[in-house]
This record gives sequence, C-alpha cells and structure tokens, in this order.
Amino acid sequence: MKRSPLISIIIPTYNDSEVVCDAIDCSLNQAYDNLEIIVVDDGSSDGTGGLLKEKYGSRIKYLYQENKGLSSARNTGIRHASGKYLQFLDADDLIYDRKISLQLEQIKNISGIAVAYCDYIFSTIGDMTITYGERMSPVLQDEKPFDDLMMKWETELCIPPHCFLFDAAIFREYGVAFDENLPNHEDWECWMNVFALDPKVVFIEMPLANYRRRRESMCVNKLKMRKGYLLAIDKQIQKNKSNNEVVKKLNVRKKQIRCLYRDVSPIMRLMKRCHPVVKKMYNEMVPWRIQRIFD
Repeated sequence: MKRSPLISIIIPTYNDSEVVCDAIDCSLNQAYDNLEIIVVDDGSSDGTGGLLKEKYGSRIKYLYQENKGLSSARNTGIRHASGKYLQFLDADDLIYDRKISLQLEQIKNISGIAVAYCDYIFSTIGDMTITYGERMSPVLQDEKPFDDLMMKWETELCIPPHCFLFDAAIFREYGVAFDENLPNHEDWECWMNVFALDPKVVFIEMPLANYRRRRESMCVNKLKMRKGYLLAIDKQIQKNKSNNEVVKKLNVRKKQIRCLYRDVSPIMRLMKRCHPVVKKMYNEMVPWRIQRIFD
C-alpha cells in the first residue's frame, strides 16, 4: 500500500515561548499523521529551547541558530525539510486540524508543481473571535494570480503564509527562498517568485488558518512596513527587468504604495515637526505633483 506523502511543517520562532507551543500543538493535532515538525529557534534567549525539548522531545525536530531573522529561519527549515510538501507556520499563528489533509487531497494528484491555499480568520492573541472588519480577502483571480499579487497586495488582498501548502519542489528544484535582506514583506516577495513559475493553484473556501496579531507585531509599524514594501518592489523590478509589462506595473504599484504610506514618508515626518504655519504654506504653495516626488 502506497504511503501518504510526508509533509514538513516549518515553525520559525524567536523569543516566542508564550505562544510557540500553540503552533506546535495544532500541528501535532492534525488529522493527517505523516508529518515532520521542524522548529527553527532563531537565537531565542527566553528559554524556548529548554521548554520545547522537555515538552516535545523527539516529536519535533528542534534546530537552533544565531539570530538572523525570520527569513533566515524559514530558509533553514526548508533546507532541513524532507517532506514532499511544505507548510509554513509562524510561532504565533494556528492551523486547524483538517487543513493539511483537505489541501493535500486537492493537489496530490496534480502533475507539475502545485500550490493550495485557504481562507483564514483574523484575531489577536488570546482571542479566537473572527474580526472581518480588519481582514482582507485571500482570493486570487483564476487567470492571472501573479497580477493579483503584484497589484492588490495589502490594499485588497492578503494571504498569510500558513494559508498555503506548497509543493516542496518549488523551493528545492527552482531555488525559491525568502529574501534575508528584507526587513518585512519577505512573504510577498517570495510569493511573487512562486507564482512567477505559474504553478497549478487550488483555493479551498474554508477558514483553515488563524492569523493572530500581537501588539508588537511588525505590521503595526507603518514606517518599517513602507520601507520594506518599497524595497521588496525594487527587488522584483530587478528580477523582472527583461519583462517590460511587469516592470511597468511594478512601478505603478510603487507609486501607489508611496501614496498609501504617505503619512510616514520622509517629507511628512518632517512636516509633523514643523510649525502649523509652515505646514500650511507647504500644502498651499507646493503643487501636489511636486509633493509626490518627495514622498
């Protein structure tokens, strides 16, 4: 009898001892049992290692590295994964018990590389309440998912990493990885590289992932998010420089993001420190098109 394919669940963690066990427990509680759970400790100093070794022992593969950031921890997990499919799960997030079995059923017989993704709920730590008011749609259009990722991310579209189940060949054979030089938006930049390969994509219209946000989450720092997003777009422009149509769209998107985060642009941060009279003169005397140049 043919054995079900191995799934590798990759959980990066950094000083997350209060929540990482939630991520591990929901992984161990999956209805699908041929799993390896890889926890990559990115230099924690809060006793995470001792806690996990004592609580889980050989049930998980625990890897420790000096602090190098989230992208590095995910890439370390990829390198040590043996599974045919990869499930990324950040330490403060959750997946539901049938997620992997349902997604695998949809893509296991597809020839070529495949990606499954699902709906999700949005909550805060310690609160399982669905908060649809802050939640963006995860649904990609069928014909051009790459364009959707490029032009709608963070304004109309959001797909947390743990919504996906990836064919591991995408990372092993095609060299896709998380950019370790990006301060944020490394997930968007990675998904752009994934979808540039034109994989077969399957969406399950069920909330099988719980995206939990903490008060100190990176996404609440608009200045860092702005810088990271613009840097990620620049990297995609370089990677697609031979495709004029994609570069044109990315440049349009770059202008949109600068406008979206205009309140934390360099000139606006300077204006906040100026006298109200100076602010008024700037807004009245400097044409909008000129203002946009300094955004």
